[in-house]
This record gives sequence, structure tokens and C-alpha cells, in this order.
Amino acid sequence: MSLVARPAPEQHEERLARARAALGAAERSASRWGGRIDRTALRSVGGPTPSAEPEQPAAEEELVGTRLPVPGPLAPLFPGAGLRAGSSVAVEGAAGTSLLLALAVAATGEDAWCAIAGMPDLGLRSALDAGLDPQRLALAPAEGEQRPQVLSALADGVGVLVLGPDLDLAPALWRSLLGRARAADTLVLAARPPGRADLALDSVPLAWQGLGRGSGRLRRRRLRVSSRGRGIAGQRTTEVLLPQVGGMIAAAPSPLATPTRVDIAPAAPGLTLHTRQKAG
Repeated sequence: MSLVARPAPEQHEERLARARAALGAAERSASRWGGRIDRTALRSVGGPTPSAEPEQPAAEEELVGTRLPVPGPLAPLFPGAGLRAGSSVAVEGAAGTSLLLALAVAATGEDAWCAIAGMPDLGLRSALDAGLDPQRLALAPAEGEQRPQVLSALADGVGVLVLGPDLDLAPALWRSLLGRARAADTLVLAARPPGRADLALDSVPLAWQGLGRGSGRLRRRRLRVSSRGRGIAGQRTTEVLLPQVGGMIAAAPSPLATPTRVDIAPAAPGLTLHTRQKAG
């Protein structure tokens, strides 16, 4: 008869502690994507049974992980009023560049790096006006045969990667970038990507402001922005203002004053040209 030596109590507890530590690391990684790990296998024999937590609806489930801030007026559009590090956001519709920059500024914060590719017309002055720190900003042309290597390096090395509308990304490259971004906790903000993203924003223009009574300058516009995707039941909608100076997003006041349209009446011979106002 063979005899099997049982581990001493202290050795058993040490192994159990190491197993719990390893599982804790895996659990934190999995929970960032909404996953769950069953811990009952590592419960101490004879120990108390933890109470079961109520399941949350999958559509509105809070995604655990590193959270990145978003502009205050856009917070209602995102689960938990923030973005998850390593996730992706697609931006479409009016004022897409302004929305991308506003999201990038908030997520970058005071210590992360931001890289922008596919926006050849974006100047440093515009980036500064939006609030980006030039000392932690990389503007990459990302053209030619080295485009996959350049974008992959950016996804591995920065905190926020902005992909502009001028990038002609293949679906395979888009999926590869998302995989790298998830592994490196890089937030990807993309204009009209060739595949699905975790969240999608779509903006519709409502009105311009600034003309007054037929004169002046167009200073800002009101947008209706909607979001859909992971962690959102159906669709969320909010209205914001995009000021011309500073490039920052402001909350839209309610109700919106009805703009005045100014028509020029035809001038009859010998009469002075005048204006007529119409509401609407």
C-alpha cells in the first residue's frame, strides 16, 4: 500500500493564497471587458459562503477597469460617465474633428501621450486651442507602405490614439490595432472606422448662433449627439454647443431661442433698400 503525504496546514494555506492572488490578477483583467470568474473553487473548506451578487442587465452593465474622463457635457452618453482604457470609440456626423479632439483632451489628462494620425490639415495651433499639450502630442502622417507599422507602434506606446478621416484603413488592420490597444490599455478614437467599435457617436447639426439681426459672425453651433454600443441599452442622446474659440464643448442651454431669419426685400425704382424680419 502506497502512502501519500498530505501537505502541512501552513503549506496548504500558502498555496491557496498564491492561487487566489493569481486568480485575482486574471479576474481584474477579465472584469475590464465585462467578464466574470467563479471563485467558489478557491473557497476555504468550511468557510462562509459568500452571498451571490444580483446579476445586472447586460445592456447597462458597468464595465470595471481603468476609467478615463470625458468632457462633462458628453458624460451622459457613456456608461459610468467615462471611457474604459483600451476601448474604442467611432465618431461620425457633423463636427467630427471637434468631438475627437475634445474626447482626446479629456482622456489624455495631465500625464498621458496622445497621437493623431490621418489629419494632415490639423495644425499645432488647432491642437493647442483644443487643449492638447504639445509636449505630449505626436502628429503622424501614417502614409505609404509603413502605415501598419507606424499605427501599430502608436497603439502600443501612447495613451490615446486618434485616427482621422483621411486614413484608408483595411478592416484587418483595424482589428489588429484594436487588439494591440486592448493589450496596452490605449484608447482608440476613430473617425468612420472600417469596422465595429465598442461605442459609436453620431452628431447631427441643429442650428448656428452668432448672426443676430442679419449681421455678425457664426460663432458656434448646436449639435445633437447620440451614442450606442457596449454597455448602453438602446441609444443615449444629448445636445451640446461647440464654440468657435477654444474648440471646447459646452452644455446646450434649454430651451433654444428661435433664430431670426432676415430677408432682403426687392428694391423698387426710386425706393430705399430695406429689410424685413421673419420668425422661423
